Amino acid sequence: MARAKDEKKRQTILLAAKTLFSRQGFFNTSVTDITRETGLPVGSIYTYFKGKEEIVRAIVDEGWGDLRNRLVTTVSSAETPEEKLKLIIDQFLPEVLNDLDLVNILLSEAITYTKIEEKVEELSGIILALLKAVAKDNKALSGLDKKMMDTALVVYFLGIMASVKVSRASSIGLKVGDILKFIKYTVGSSLGVDLR
Repeated sequence: MARAKDEKKRQTILLAAKTLFSRQGFFNTSVTDITRETGLPVGSIYTYFKGKEEIVRAIVDEGWGDLRNRLVTTVSSAETPEEKLKLIIDQFLPEVLNDLDLVNILLSEAITYTKIEEKVEELSGIILALLKAVAKDNKALSGLDKKMMDTALVVYFLGIMASVKVSRASSIGLKVGDILKFIKYTVGSSLGVDLR
């Protein structure tokens, strides 16, 4: 007889695995490590997931889904494109960067175990529409197309995440606020808008 699934146990497994995958890496984490971290028997892990690959997919897909929903909510709460862009930098990005475990997994495991390109495609569509609205009169950005936006998104987003990861793991004196201030300055300058 199959066991009934409990969402709280499932979330406990995902949270423990997320911490372990972030700290130790996917390959260096075993199902035994996850059971030790959760205090659940190994059978409980396999009640919810077929294996580590399914766990990491769930972490990335659910984490990304939450990020996307927060982005859409953030963008829809402002009226002008400039306000939307400011909210993304001031509200959305700091929320994303607070979940360093997810950031680490997105930077390492997401490429191998999930369809990260679909996530980039969706996010770049949202951001491209916003940037085009902000820069509609800016001739310097008239050549901004979908491919260039995909490239910019990967460079900026992954660069921001990697910068935060390095700043938290070292003593270089760089803080998340410094990174966000730089992003706000460079994006505002390139678009010709005041994002202060």
